[in-house]
Amino acid sequence: MSGMEEDTDIVLKKDIERIQDEEKGDEEKIDERNFEDNPFIGDEIETPKAGMVFSSDEEIRNYYDNFARRQGFGVAKISSKSGDDGRPKYFSLACARNGKTISTAKGSYHPRPSTKTNCKAKINVTIKEDGRFIISRVYLDHNHALSPGKTRNFRRNKALDSRGKRRSEQNDLAGITLNQNSHSFADEAGCYENLPYGEKEIAKARQSRLGVDDAEALLVYFYRMQSRNPNFFYMIDVDEEWRIKNVFWADARCRAAYDSFGDVISFDTTYLTKSYDMPLAPFVGVNHHGQSMLFGCGLLFSEDTDTYIWLFKSWLTCMLGRSPKAIVTDECKAIQTSVTEVFPNSRHRLCLWQIMQKLPLKLGELAQYNAIKRNLKNIVYDSVKPGDFEESWLQMVKDYNLENNEWLKSLYEDRHCWVPVFVENTFWAGMSTTQRSESKKTFFDEYVNSKTTLKQFVEQYDNALKSKVEKESKANLDSFNYTLPMITSLSIEKQFQMVYTNDIFKLFQDELRGLMYCNASFVKTEGSIATFEVTESVLGKDGVSWKEMEYEVLYNETECKVQCLCHLFEFKGILCRHAVSILIKKKVKEVPSHYILERWRKDMKRGYTLVKNVYDDFDNNEQRLHNNRLSPLFYEVQELGTVSDDRCELLVVLLGEVKKKLLACEGNQINQGPTMASPQHENKV
Repeated sequence: MSGMEEDTDIVLKKDIERIQDEEKGDEEKIDERNFEDNPFIGDEIETPKAGMVFSSDEEIRNYYDNFARRQGFGVAKISSKSGDDGRPKYFSLACARNGKTISTAKGSYHPRPSTKTNCKAKINVTIKEDGRFIISRVYLDHNHALSPGKTRNFRRNKALDSRGKRRSEQNDLAGITLNQNSHSFADEAGCYENLPYGEKEIAKARQSRLGVDDAEALLVYFYRMQSRNPNFFYMIDVDEEWRIKNVFWADARCRAAYDSFGDVISFDTTYLTKSYDMPLAPFVGVNHHGQSMLFGCGLLFSEDTDTYIWLFKSWLTCMLGRSPKAIVTDECKAIQTSVTEVFPNSRHRLCLWQIMQKLPLKLGELAQYNAIKRNLKNIVYDSVKPGDFEESWLQMVKDYNLENNEWLKSLYEDRHCWVPVFVENTFWAGMSTTQRSESKKTFFDEYVNSKTTLKQFVEQYDNALKSKVEKESKANLDSFNYTLPMITSLSIEKQFQMVYTNDIFKLFQDELRGLMYCNASFVKTEGSIATFEVTESVLGKDGVSWKEMEYEVLYNETECKVQCLCHLFEFKGILCRHAVSILIKKKVKEVPSHYILERWRKDMKRGYTLVKNVYDDFDNNEQRLHNNRLSPLFYEVQELGTVSDDRCELLVVLLGEVKKKLLACEGNQINQGPTMASPQHENKV
């Protein structure tokens, strides 16, 4: 059973047959007394009796809910029956602990808690043809202790009524904080114990709507962005009262940039504004300089599975159904479940930084915490092979008697999603396992803080993205105008210097500096595969001690392929010092093209850079108007051209012809040179 206080309205055949028999036997015994006026006697609530009559379903439910609240138990509707005409004939309201425990957990090691005790306390209600609701039978005895002081925590009793919702909204408009709002409800009730709902329910009422100014600012921003470029995308999720609940949007440049750098994305949530407690959820990637770039942004009503599924599906629709190859998220079961459902073919990784930050909270109370923390970090960061990690982890659990620690159990079960030795064989575009994933905290630095309102955020959003565009433009210029000096005379270094951006080339030079700490030795040869062992001296975290790390490197001389056990190339797209040491040993002068990734090259022309003026208003700019007309068409044509080789070749030919005609038009306008492109340019697109 999934609910802890309410049962599902399952019609149990035996229960219905029993109720039918009871109804027939009680039909002539009932002393009908009209309780339509009020079954409450002063502050007391009269005990249910057979014969009580109510005028509506809501009235009898409210009566029994109030009786249960005073007695100290929760209420659930356990059975119902309709006639041949489809009209309801009778139902039962029972103690929420009615029924037996039925576990739906996937594994017996993680059973879900249950409150079910097979309690028989209930009332049977018959519905007459004239619309009266009559209690036909009453069972008052419970088989468990009652808790009158705790009934406000029962799920059925925690709903905020219409009066409470109106008051919460009025307090919102008056600028009263959530904490003050809760205190005002408690003061009116006399104390928190008398309050039928908690701060969570009050917060939910606040979260279910945006302020008028905030919602208006958001919608105005969306309309303005669409007027700048029709490729601006947004989706809005509303509640039952048509108030904004969840929002997602992505501008034309973000969508176009996903074509170039959407192989890996990072996703996490962090609170944007205290006023509405709405999490900001950006989708972030990295460009060819290793800089963070935005692929879309969401504002969420809550942080449950349904909300994340809505957001991920909205983002996937925006990106034309193209899932990322890899995605990094925080350790959150709701997010993990949603990623599995919406991105089933994407490699999912949990943020190691966030997991390690939880150590004091999860293990801080243990007597040997410092030793456990030190041991755990060594196991996580220094394991070279998966088997090494598993053996060391299980030994640590045994040594410190941690077999019953549920958090460590769950981490071990999810080890393939966060431990470096398990995730390093997948490309993560330089998103380090040991640092916090790119997120709002870095992407919107200097533009957002804990006091930022949604309206202010919308106003600053364009400024933040313009700043990112400027930084990328400057990095592009620097990579073409400035050449980083080589630190060796290796032709391999020269090769990467010529093609990689400066920021990525610096990372490769870091590997070259590490060569002095590496010692390679030949182990064996099997066919065309030679095995080497590279021993690296690594300085400890204390800055004093040194330790020796051994890495196995395989080299295929026929295909000039090298693979290291550290998997740096697979993880970051940069050859590691261990692999380079073997290439040097084998006198390789130039690495094959498959070791030079296009995503890190500085000489690649990327389509999103053609999306201009997305974050500025230039109403009279004729070039911008033309760009707005052409960009969506180019985007669609590009998508059609990538479907197959034949389509791609056709598109290349057609674009070549279009380019020649445009150049001819330009030549005629300025009366200079020939009216056709020169032969050497005809083959360029």
